[in-house]
Amino acid sequence: MWTIQLIFSSFIVWCILVCCAGLLQRLRRRWKARSPERITPGPFSDQNPQAPAEIGTDTAEKKAVQTGAAAHPVKFAVVICAHNEEQVLGHILRDLQEQHYPQDRYHTFVFADHCTDGTVALARRFPNVTVWEHTEGERSSKGKVLNDFMPRLLTLPEAFDCIAIFDADNQIGPGFLMKFNEAFTAGAAIVTGRRLAQNPYDSLVTQWYTMYWAMVNSMYNLPRYELGLSAMVSGTGFAFRADLLRDGWYSCSVSEDVEFTFQQNLAGHRVVYVDSAFFYDEQPARFSVMWSQLRRWCTGGIQVCTHYAWHWFSAFTARPSWRLFDIFAGVYLTGLFGLTAICFVLNAYVMLRDGLYLLFFVPTLAGYLATILTGYLAARLSGWPARKLAAGILTMPVFYSLLSYISLISMFKHQKTWVKIEHKSSLRKF
Repeated sequence: MWTIQLIFSSFIVWCILVCCAGLLQRLRRRWKARSPERITPGPFSDQNPQAPAEIGTDTAEKKAVQTGAAAHPVKFAVVICAHNEEQVLGHILRDLQEQHYPQDRYHTFVFADHCTDGTVALARRFPNVTVWEHTEGERSSKGKVLNDFMPRLLTLPEAFDCIAIFDADNQIGPGFLMKFNEAFTAGAAIVTGRRLAQNPYDSLVTQWYTMYWAMVNSMYNLPRYELGLSAMVSGTGFAFRADLLRDGWYSCSVSEDVEFTFQQNLAGHRVVYVDSAFFYDEQPARFSVMWSQLRRWCTGGIQVCTHYAWHWFSAFTARPSWRLFDIFAGVYLTGLFGLTAICFVLNAYVMLRDGLYLLFFVPTLAGYLATILTGYLAARLSGWPARKLAAGILTMPVFYSLLSYISLISMFKHQKTWVKIEHKSSLRKF
């Protein structure tokens, strides 16, 4: 058990080092730019494994990128997967209609999966929207819906440069597609935006999710962007070049986002994080829904770990790189997180049995306090008011403890059922 814990601890140490190095690089670039504004995305080419070159807020290089992006906007196929989303779908469809982007350079496709409410009728009332219904067989996962419809999208007479994927409950600002366009024009293959909770203060559960995504944004994706590593796609709010799907879309797990990230890293592409392309996503407010969703996430992570282990080993031995090592550490740390629960319980038993109370309580308390501090820093870096999220920050160790035990359960009993999150009809103003 000590050996297993040491291996996983090394992954955690690696992630901490990457986070610190990336944030220091961020500070260095901001100091050099002498500007309080956010740094715009630098060169995104997959062929450049080094940290991206700086583009300051007032440099000629930035203006050149923006001018090129405006003169040659890529053509987007915007995909929205929906199951009975009549209450919220209209918000993102209106947001898409109001984009500061040429109307003839993007088209929206709604993949309606076994919808029994007014979702289909609502979507068809919007111009520049095509609805494809999926009604055969039983209701399936998002990955299976994409498996069915992506080949159809790729064979349309109208050619698209890039494909963007959203969820029906997302809301985006008017400049979202232009931000992505700048990244693709600069050479990106895959781009993901900054995911923000739409309902951060509804319950303790939504506060946990708010902090979780703040950590993903500020302490995982952002540092990796700064260091030229790969960010992680998180299910929605991302886009990719259509030519990456020459062999079609393939998902064998219930976490199609993690699987897509892993597939593309193995193919030599990285996911570029665009911090200024933010979007809002409604989070579950009930503990039971959170439990089911985390079970599905953990199941998907385990499926990716087991299915792609040999593929990763072959790719890494053929062309070793820090990107491949980093994506391995990130995916396997989260996918097999449940092993840490086993190690903790067994090691705690041994130490308490042998009377090593300080050896148990001091590191445990230190870990608890470190998690709280991490949550606080993530809130500050993401612009959330830490005082309003105090309950979530102080109990964040409870969330991660639950996540480790949920992962442990999922190792032995997979969760494949997609539990619908009931969304509200609240509308965010931009």
